[in-house]
Amino acid sequence: MDIIRLKLSVTNDFLLKSKNGYILIDTGYDWEWSTFLNRLKDAHIRPSDISHLILTHHHDDHAGLLNSLVHENPSLRVVMSRHALEPLAAGKHVHPNGGSYINRRVNFLLSMKARFDTRWTHTFPPYTVRPSDLIVEGTTSLSQLGIGIPGKIVETPGHSMDSISLVLEDGNSFVGYAAAKFLQFAGTKYCVIFLENLEQYYASWKTLLDNGTKQVHPGHGGSFSSAKLQDNIYRNKTRNLIKIV
Repeated sequence: MDIIRLKLSVTNDFLLKSKNGYILIDTGYDWEWSTFLNRLKDAHIRPSDISHLILTHHHDDHAGLLNSLVHENPSLRVVMSRHALEPLAAGKHVHPNGGSYINRRVNFLLSMKARFDTRWTHTFPPYTVRPSDLIVEGTTSLSQLGIGIPGKIVETPGHSMDSISLVLEDGNSFVGYAAAKFLQFAGTKYCVIFLENLEQYYASWKTLLDNGTKQVHPGHGGSFSSAKLQDNIYRNKTRNLIKIV
């Protein structure tokens, strides 16, 4: 499987070639449209070449360009969790049960970012789901969605209620923020910086492993072997979480 990585400011998007066009995994912040188009151009791909967008979750750094893409390519079919519908329509991060940063060091770094980065608002242009979009729940094969690549979509909550991952038959998995290689120096241990539920998050790692994941392609940071999930599962502790109020 040829994998094209589109690196934006902090988010990795991925493109996979299928019989009927390219499958895009995630977008970026709403202010990254020109950068996104340049990355596509570098790969010799047009927005109209993309048949499906798989949205791993509704956060602004993954869904911010959703409206721009649909406007540019109205035939694009967006694949998303049923839990994403309301937060996408609201145009902001939704955390019904609150959330926490993974540890004190991450809490400090993110508090500094919030102070100085005026674009970091956790909001994005609201998106209203269209009849042509594809809503998934549970485990869904790509063939059910009209995507000609052997693989499936599995639910991987913990970072957000609507998190889903794409697991291909060859072991490549595209996980959004269900795992990460990001801020390793701050002790993240392949975990995300923000969590809704740590126990649920590690259960999602088990889901990825149980479904044959061999190589993890996260939305943030470089790709890595699934052995890193096995080696680091449960290493972060609930007692170290910093609750966001």
